[in-house]
Amino acid sequence: MATQIKNILFVCTGNICRSPFAEGLSKKLVGEKGLEGIAVGSAGLFALPGNSATSLAQRVAAEYDVDLSRHSAKSVSEKILTSSDLVLVMERSHEEDLLASFPDAAGRVLLLRHFGRHGSRRRGIADPYGLQYEAYRFCFLDIQDAVSGLVEYLSGSAKTFEPILVSCYEGYKTNESPRSFEWAGRTYKIMKIVDRWYDANLDERSEVLDYFKVRADDESTYIIRYNRLFDSWAIMLR
Repeated sequence: MATQIKNILFVCTGNICRSPFAEGLSKKLVGEKGLEGIAVGSAGLFALPGNSATSLAQRVAAEYDVDLSRHSAKSVSEKILTSSDLVLVMERSHEEDLLASFPDAAGRVLLLRHFGRHGSRRRGIADPYGLQYEAYRFCFLDIQDAVSGLVEYLSGSAKTFEPILVSCYEGYKTNESPRSFEWAGRTYKIMKIVDRWYDANLDERSEVLDYFKVRADDESTYIIRYNRLFDSWAIMLR
């Protein structure tokens, strides 16, 4: 897996529901994060080139400020894959079919849910095609969770961290219950865990890092990180 990810391809079946969701949302979040030099695209294993995103896909995406009105379906090709550093599929079957036809893509293909911030990271994302509005909305939110984790991964690679000592609540696993942390000669009590997400070592496909966005007793917000491999904590420097 390339360490510098500059070209990302999302793949589903027909390139009219799931992968357009992922492409459109990724472009939006990458832009909001100010990440430069990252290209995002999508394609389908069995796409009919030129097809629009389904009307329900367009409707749901628009509710989250993602415009799919100009989307035009594309088929997966060797040319598209060769230029992609990271290929994110919706289901295991997509990975199997893709690698059967394009074995040179091995090592660059992952489930999109691999970057999920909440819930299982090993399951697929259900196809809403032919179903009703709620199925499309659930699909979009599922993809939103994973794409948010992906963008955090892309932006997090440039962050600097400093080791800290963390105390956890008794009876809980180390990475589940940070209670306070010591940094720069002071102890900070954690008043609230605002958010939590995961990061992964793409080369080993192993879940390694847990991130916590916490509010401390000085009323400031910090991001702290637990490394499961080395059983160590660090804080993101501002």
